[in-house]
Amino acid sequence: MSNINYRKGTGELENWLIEESVFDMRYLGKCESVFCQGNGYMGIRNALEESYVTETRNMFVSGTFNKFHETEVTELPNLPDITNITILINKRPFSLTEGKILHYERTLNLKNGEVVRKAEWESAEGVRIRFVFSRIVSLSDKHAVGIQAAVTPLSDDIEVEIISGIDGTVTNSGAQHMVEGEKRLYDGVYLEYISETSESGIPVAAYAAHKFQMQDGKAEIKYLPIIDRRQIKLSASLQIPKKQTVIIEKLAAVHTGRDVELLNGQVTDKKELEQQIKEKGQAHIRLLLENGYEVLKKENDAAWAKFWEEQDIIIETENSFDQLAIRFALYHLNIMVNKEDKRVGIGAKALSGEGYKGHSFWDTEVFLLPYYLYTQPEVARNLLEYRYMGLVGARKKAKEYGYEGAMYPWEAAWIDDGEVTPLYGPADVVTGKPLKYWTGLIEQHISADIAFAVWQYYLAAGDEEFMNRCGYEMIFDTARFWLSRLEWNEEEKQYEINDVIGPDEYKEHVNNNVYTNYLAHYNILLAGRLYDELKQSTEEGKAESFKRLEKQLMLEKMREDIELKADKLYLPKPDEKSGIIPQFDGYFDLEYLDISKFKESTQVLTIYKELSQEQINQYQIAKQGDLVVLLYLLEDLFDEETKRKNYLYYEERTLHDSSLSKSTHSIVASDLGMSGQAYEFYEGSCKVDLGEEMTSSDAGIHSASMGGIWQAAIQGFGGVRMAQDGLRIAPSMPEKCKKLSFPLHFKKAVLHITVTHDKLTIQNKGKTVRVNVKGKEVELKEGLVYEC
Repeated sequence: MSNINYRKGTGELENWLIEESVFDMRYLGKCESVFCQGNGYMGIRNALEESYVTETRNMFVSGTFNKFHETEVTELPNLPDITNITILINKRPFSLTEGKILHYERTLNLKNGEVVRKAEWESAEGVRIRFVFSRIVSLSDKHAVGIQAAVTPLSDDIEVEIISGIDGTVTNSGAQHMVEGEKRLYDGVYLEYISETSESGIPVAAYAAHKFQMQDGKAEIKYLPIIDRRQIKLSASLQIPKKQTVIIEKLAAVHTGRDVELLNGQVTDKKELEQQIKEKGQAHIRLLLENGYEVLKKENDAAWAKFWEEQDIIIETENSFDQLAIRFALYHLNIMVNKEDKRVGIGAKALSGEGYKGHSFWDTEVFLLPYYLYTQPEVARNLLEYRYMGLVGARKKAKEYGYEGAMYPWEAAWIDDGEVTPLYGPADVVTGKPLKYWTGLIEQHISADIAFAVWQYYLAAGDEEFMNRCGYEMIFDTARFWLSRLEWNEEEKQYEINDVIGPDEYKEHVNNNVYTNYLAHYNILLAGRLYDELKQSTEEGKAESFKRLEKQLMLEKMREDIELKADKLYLPKPDEKSGIIPQFDGYFDLEYLDISKFKESTQVLTIYKELSQEQINQYQIAKQGDLVVLLYLLEDLFDEETKRKNYLYYEERTLHDSSLSKSTHSIVASDLGMSGQAYEFYEGSCKVDLGEEMTSSDAGIHSASMGGIWQAAIQGFGGVRMAQDGLRIAPSMPEKCKKLSFPLHFKKAVLHITVTHDKLTIQNKGKTVRVNVKGKEVELKEGLVYEC
């Protein structure tokens, strides 16, 4: 039974609050992830102020990657903890595992990102105390964190000692990424902890300071500094009379040598870099302490109010949870990306946990980029520029494999790292040996996914400057990779792509995976078309881009290879009798297995408890539907009857063990007019993190699922799609969905769209654009409202 309440909010806060209503140490991980706070620069798991054995305390700053050991891969390091506050009541540590919990609630307010925890607790000696903890990771000041704790004894006078500061003993599951730091106390108030990552050498400056205020204004406090190995803290002791409240404020600031504002100075010397962030941090913490928690909160609230004014989505259904869930997705989409830094991507767990080591996958381009593309195109551009900078690593990987062009890493961290997928994972249930991760070696469709995303961005934003500087080069070089990757089958007289993994990672070492082949073909044909366009163009930007790239990438040879190979690349077609398209060569030879018991499980990956990876390979079982993702991205490949047959066939065989799966199925079901299934899968997407399974998010929230929720609603129910000839809006509303209202950016237009079963309304607050609305070309003029 879930201990999370999704119906906490009422009045103005209806569908804005998520509450943990029962304290349970077994399930701290889920709430730490779901209640994660951040601003894109920094992400902090919502571990409680006091410590517990089952907790995971994480603070991440985007882009601070480090390698613990030469035998391991780069990961996002857990930086010194600034959130821990130990409270001793009459010399005994306060803990919810001791004494009695008389009342407990922890609430995340999506409206402003503040988490408030209230507890009424009785100690083993019978002393009753009320605690109220509030925390923000500021959206207006990306380096700032504020914590406020109010302690009120209800039954007796108490002696309290507060121990709080900066803790550098934290690890990533045991891996210590930070070297021992320089610690100092300024003016008896300001705590400073300077350290750096062990391998990448990134300096990190963390600061903390405290305020204490008694309700009646009188407080005699004894202070004592505590400086220990990898720690600097402050102890404050005081007496609190019965029914009096002491308010403790902890303000913290974090700066690193990776901060984007340091780029302008082009500082490369480590000592000078460290000195700069120390100066910034020292000035920053003094200002934060002077202003206090309430000022920081007020500024944070204003920043969140601006976000929601521009980005909120209204969805009215029979279940109010749907509204809360999409706001939850928007909340996390806003705090998972560093909008100012082009050198970083988005991790599979965002900044909410250690899962997948902070690495970026194809999730970004296929499941997250559409949200930013249609709401904050400048952020979409930055994410693609991260991939452009990653061409160094992509070319490095291609060369290592004996290919040409750009072969993008399956997992990416530093822009020039190349592949950072670990080689081994957990033990095989049958053999007991560690499972080898083949994804980094043979899951190669990501190169085509990135090329697809680049072109989607151009179609939606019309950004010629980006294409001339970055986009064409990415599309051409990924096409060069595929052309060198194709293998000639003399017997069949065709080119093939063998030994790969498609989006369905339950099938390894397959030949001619339908998704991979079609996306590679799309990538290749797109490169050929753009080559011809650029070669003939007289526009200055395109002409200069062509001249540069023709020499750099040997484009003439690429064009010749396209002419020779593109039409001969094998593209799996529907079976003549059944109409089903094989997911890969030999798929129909695999055994059918009834997987209903696994599909009914609230936990994913339960199949691995009974079958090994080798055994799974022998059955028609999918982690997620390769073909269904293809039908979503390249919707014009097949007629509707073929799409419907294949959707139904593969859904029956899909476990939806990937957090990406249900949102895609929802979109394709919407396209096919299967509104019941579309809505069912939308709710399934919403429950990936917000469902009743209480261990589903222990390693962090599923960032791509946040984008998937948005996609299922806007691209599925709202029918928004970027076709080759422009933007299409063709809603397909489920019966249970009464109204959908959302913002949409397209080129220079800012559209506000409202959909009901009876009417579609589009208001344009930007430049005039032409859009396909329900099959009809419509000119949406600036400032006017269109209805149909």
